[in-house]
Amino acid sequence: MSGPRIIFTRFLSGESPRLAPWREHHRRVLSQTAVASQSTERGSVVVWRLVSSNNRELARSAEIFGQFHDAVASARSAASSAEITTVCLVSDERGGSYGWYLADADRPVAICARWYDAERERRHAVELAIKGLALATVGEGARELMDSGARRSGRNV
Repeated sequence: MSGPRIIFTRFLSGESPRLAPWREHHRRVLSQTAVASQSTERGSVVVWRLVSSNNRELARSAEIFGQFHDAVASARSAASSAEITTVCLVSDERGGSYGWYLADADRPVAICARWYDAERERRHAVELAIKGLALATVGEGARELMDSGARRSGRNV
């Protein structure tokens, strides 16, 4: 039986249309927190996601990385300090939804995978993410996402 794990996704570039929803979600969740290290490079970028044993996304990296090794270091750090991070609760006034992020020394390390309709759902999601991070195995490679129209290789890089 497999447990929670951290997986990596590589986008062809920081300008990839497939990355736009990620950037928008990050912006909304972290609207009052500056995350200066988000990559704006033209080369490929990498993100990490915490997923449950049934592949449900529980959390996302709070940053978008220009280098795979930086994403791995962030994921390992988040996993090793999951139970001592600060939980920061946020709301989306536009949709009346609830979100969260985890911070280590006032620096965001992980954000909610989605917005929640009720406070109870948010609390449950935070609990699952913290427990999942503490138990997670870290993936070895990154799945590459091609933009529309590009041929998909289906390989890990």
